Amino acid sequence: MNTNRLDSLEELRAYAAIVEAGSLAAAAIAQGVSPNAISRRLGLLEARLGRRLIHRTTRRMSVTDEGRRFHARCRRILDELEDAERELAGADGLGGTLRVAIHSDMVCPDLLLALGDLLADARGLRVQLRVGSRFIDPIGGGLDLAVHVGRPSPSSLISVPLGSLAWGLAAAPAYLVRHGRIRSPEQLVRHECLRVLSERPETHWHLSRGGRARRFPVGGRLEVSDARALVEALNAGLGVGIRLSSAIDSGVRAGTLERVLPEWRWDSTPIFALLPPGRLKLPGIRALLDVLRKATLSLTGSQR
Repeated sequence: MNTNRLDSLEELRAYAAIVEAGSLAAAAIAQGVSPNAISRRLGLLEARLGRRLIHRTTRRMSVTDEGRRFHARCRRILDELEDAERELAGADGLGGTLRVAIHSDMVCPDLLLALGDLLADARGLRVQLRVGSRFIDPIGGGLDLAVHVGRPSPSSLISVPLGSLAWGLAAAPAYLVRHGRIRSPEQLVRHECLRVLSERPETHWHLSRGGRARRFPVGGRLEVSDARALVEALNAGLGVGIRLSSAIDSGVRAGTLERVLPEWRWDSTPIFALLPPGRLKLPGIRALLDVLRKATLSLTGSQR
């Protein structure tokens, strides 16, 4: 008798949840069990395999190289099982768990309302939504779908266009009162331009007018890695920033933002949903794509 065989799918589900959530506590919440139960399932799995999958201390955890390889196989096994369960639900059945990564700029009231309607109609459906400013590879991250801002590189992933987003420049009225209104793009180099913190410094902005694009140097002392934090900094009057045109329109109506250089535009950005092969046939994915298309359309609907 092989005592090292895997006897429990719950151990595999717990392990996948730990890796994808980033901690035992977050995995316990996602699985709806106690942290002790998650820890116990991980311990049983490692004991069966005779391998350490995750190094953990009281403060942090890290996945071993063997653990990463095992997670990729584990994810495929669980995905196949969920696909089989969805097929048994019937062609129109909406059930199971959809794991989705979305850019924070895409989160808007229309998205949440449409998502709420979907969950109300499909009582057997669960959605795990990861929101952030960085793209997560759906295969490596164990996802069913990831939203990609910009044209993706060629890969084995299935690419589904959702629409495009347009952008403009804005600032809080208080900032413009303190620093003066900007009359030309050449003045941006003397202003506090709120920029994305990344490996390559963002020293220039590409703006277009009348179909002609130009590159302008920008100043500023604040760089932020998170898109939502940049929005908060813009609203707080810390500088000039790039925002969705629809969000600027809303801010102008509310009196919290003013357009800067309204005749100039940041280039529009195409939005794609990227999926591992085979996911597009799932009813839940097709329904979720409709939700994402509606959200993208709502974000472009008030753009000029």
